[in-house]
Amino acid sequence: MATLRDIKRRITSVTSTQKITNAMKMISAAKLNRAQLAVRAAQPYAEKLRQMVTTMAAGMSGDDHPFFEAREGSKTVVIHFTSDRGLCGGFNSNLNRMVNASRESGELGAEVELVLFGRKGNDFFRRRNVPIARALVQLRETERRGMIREVREDLVARFLTGEISRVMLAYNHYYNPIRQLPVILPLLPVTAPQGEQGAALDDREILFEPDRGAILDSLLPAYLQNQVLTAHLNTEAGEHGARMVAMEGATKNAGEMITSLTLSYNRLRQAAITKELIEIVSGAEAL
Repeated sequence: MATLRDIKRRITSVTSTQKITNAMKMISAAKLNRAQLAVRAAQPYAEKLRQMVTTMAAGMSGDDHPFFEAREGSKTVVIHFTSDRGLCGGFNSNLNRMVNASRESGELGAEVELVLFGRKGNDFFRRRNVPIARALVQLRETERRGMIREVREDLVARFLTGEISRVMLAYNHYYNPIRQLPVILPLLPVTAPQGEQGAALDDREILFEPDRGAILDSLLPAYLQNQVLTAHLNTEAGEHGARMVAMEGATKNAGEMITSLTLSYNRLRQAAITKELIEIVSGAEAL
C-alpha cells in the first residue's frame, strides 16, 4: 500500500509533468499560429496555379508535353513528409501506416522508392527494414526548402529519362488543429484532379501567347515545386496543431490525476490521524 510520502512524491512528479505539457502546448500554439499564416498565405497562389494546370491538363497527353506522359514501368518514388519530433498523437503514425499498407498491397507499384522528409518516417521504415533511397532529417527551415527544390529537380530529370514511371506525394493535409488527413497524391505524370476534368482546350476559344509549349515549360516546374512546398507547409502546421491538442489532453489528464492523488492523500492522512487519536484515547483509558 502506498504511504503518504509515496503519494506526495507522485503528486509532485505529476505536477512537474503538467507544467511541462502546459508549456509545450503554449509553444505549439504560438508556432501553429505562424504555420497557419504561412499555409493561408500560400493558398491563393497554389489555388490559382492548380486551376491553370487543371485547365491546361484537360484533354492533353504526353504528345503535348512530357510531364503529361504516362510512363511504362512499375517503379514509383514516394516523397514522404513527417515531423522530426514526436509527442503529437497519431499525426505521424497514421500516415506511416497508410503509406506502408499501400506499399505492401502493391497499390503504389511493384517497386517503391522512398524519399523521406522527417525523422519519424525514417525511423518507422528503418524498423521494418524497408529500403530507403534518401532520408532528410533534422533540417532547418532554409535547408529543407533547398532540399525540396533539389529533390524535385532530381525526380523530374529521372522521370523525363524514363528511369521512374510515377512520383507520389504523401503528407498530412492540414484542415484545423484537430483534423489532419493523411493523403497520397500523384505528382508525376501531371493529371487534372479527379472530378475537375474540364472540356478539352481544343473545344474552347483560348489563345496562347507565347505558344502552349512555352507556357507549359514555365508553368509545370513551378506547379510541381508548389505542390511539394505545400505538402511541407501542411506538415508543419499539422505537426504543431496535433502537438498542441495532444499536450492539452495530457495537461488535462495530469490535472485529473493530481485531483485523484490529492483525494487519496487526504483520505490516507485522515485515516492516520484517526488511528493516532484512537491510540491516544485508548492509552488514556487504560491509565
